[in-house]
Amino acid sequence: MATDTAITSESANYAMVDPRSPRFGQTVTALGLVAGIAFQQPIFVFAIATVLVVSAVSGWRLDLYGFVWRTVMIPIVGEPATKEPAAPHRFAKLLGAGFTTLASLLLLATLAGAPATLAVGGYALAGIVGVLAIVAAAFDYCLGCKMYRQVSFFRRLGWV
Repeated sequence: MATDTAITSESANYAMVDPRSPRFGQTVTALGLVAGIAFQQPIFVFAIATVLVVSAVSGWRLDLYGFVWRTVMIPIVGEPATKEPAAPHRFAKLLGAGFTTLASLLLLATLAGAPATLAVGGYALAGIVGVLAIVAAAFDYCLGCKMYRQVSFFRRLGWV
C-alpha cells in the first residue's frame, strides 16, 4: 500500500512544475536557436531539436533542461514557492520539438545538396520558435500554453 501512495504522490508531483523551470528551458532554446541562425550553424538547431524531441519521446523523463534546472539551478536559486501544471508547458515543448525537427530536416536536406532555399525555410522555422521562446521567457507569455488551453476547451466540448 505504501508503494501505491508513493506512486500517486510521485505522479501528482510529476504533473506539477517549478514555474521557473520552463522559463529556463525557453531561455536555453532561444539562445541556441539565435546562435544557430546568427552563425548559420545548423548544429545549434539540431541540438535544440534533439533535446526537445528526446524529452517528448521519453514521456518527459529524459528532459535535459529539467535535469539541469533541478541539479544545478535549484541549489543556487532555491526551491519554488509554488508549482504550476506541467501539461501546458509540455504541449508547448512538443510544438517546439515538432517545428525544430522540421527545421532540422530542411537544414539537413540543404547539407545533402538540396536547394539553398530550404535552408532559408529551416532557419525561418527555427527563428519563429526562437522568437516564441524569447517572448515566453522574457514576458511570461507562452503561446503554446495558450494553445493548450484552447485545445482543452474544445476537448471538453467534444469537438476534439
